[in-house]
Amino acid sequence: MIDTEFSDSVLTLTLVGTVTEDDIAALRETIEAVFAEHSEISMVLDLTRWEDVTGNAIREDMALELKLLGKLGRIDRIAFLSDKQWVTAMARGVGPWLPSVSLRAFPGDQGAAAREWARG
Repeated sequence: MIDTEFSDSVLTLTLVGTVTEDDIAALRETIEAVFAEHSEISMVLDLTRWEDVTGNAIREDMALELKLLGKLGRIDRIAFLSDKQWVTAMARGVGPWLPSVSLRAFPGDQGAAAREWARG
């Protein structure tokens, strides 16, 4: 499941349990609606309760992310919230490839700090 919340130009995505293809389809609709009404956003990806992802969800997510490449100039910041070391490593590793977007990882118990940073 992916819970979404949009407030103060920040789209928060909270992944819970196993993410499915239907979850990604719903996320696509949410993201399209947000971009239709806002010229620039930031994001918080809360991965603290995420357990797994289905193969079909990965395929759908890859298609969604490719579509979002054209909107990178409209994304200011992305905060990752997780205690997993690979999330921090990914944020650092991908950052140089996305020079127009600021990326930062936060420990799982620092949700308020992640949201504040995403607001700018």
